[in-house]
Amino acid sequence: MALKKKSLKTPVVWMTVYSDLITNEALFFMMLFASVLIAYQKGFTEQEFRDYMRGISTSIYKKEAAAKTMTETGRKLAKIEGIASVKLGEKDLRIVLPEPVLFESGQARLKEEGKAVLTEVGKVLASSRYDLEIEGHTDDVPITQTAPAGMKRWQLAMARSTGLGPYYSNRELSAARSLQVLQYFTREGLLAPERVSAAAYGEHMPSGPNDSDENRAKNRRIEIKLVLRDRAALVRMAALQQAPEAAAAPGAAQ
Repeated sequence: MALKKKSLKTPVVWMTVYSDLITNEALFFMMLFASVLIAYQKGFTEQEFRDYMRGISTSIYKKEAAAKTMTETGRKLAKIEGIASVKLGEKDLRIVLPEPVLFESGQARLKEEGKAVLTEVGKVLASSRYDLEIEGHTDDVPITQTAPAGMKRWQLAMARSTGLGPYYSNRELSAARSLQVLQYFTREGLLAPERVSAAAYGEHMPSGPNDSDENRAKNRRIEIKLVLRDRAALVRMAALQQAPEAAAAPGAAQ
């Protein structure tokens, strides 16, 4: 008995496109219905509803733009891969610089190769819209540094400010290191001072357990977190906070 060949029907392309279109349209109307329901429950007027929908559209656009900018910035930083690691998360982008790249053990003075890496990072970030939060981290091994005998107070202050120490806790060391990175960015004109801030976490935010020399080495690091801020909104907020203080000040106009 001869086998009959089954004829295969060629898929109709327009049906696939049409089904996708209908699906997207259904999703749009579902979102619209949910928005109208929320507006009804909150008792919005027509103008308030328009503002509400405009706010949703703006929020979606800003998130998409921020994600695109973050991805592009991560791609530009690829040249420092192998020296530093670039972590692209859902909400932020982090540049992780291990201790040996920037500093000698127990010190906060920048090494020359560390300065070269920071220069590359600064050049990439100079044209971006991001602000930087520079975080200092250490492992959990206690610091046992002491000032040399006979060192005067002004000499101690000078040594600490230039990154040579001594530092009496991991928190102090992480603070000195994050400030050294911040000051390098601003002193070299790579980033505007209002775009950078520093934080010191010491051993309190490890990237992993301090249960081996390898893991402790990973915890000794500088993390540069990129933050997208609406600086105009921050200025307005500061003005609103200062207004009540000015009104309550002695001699204010009644």
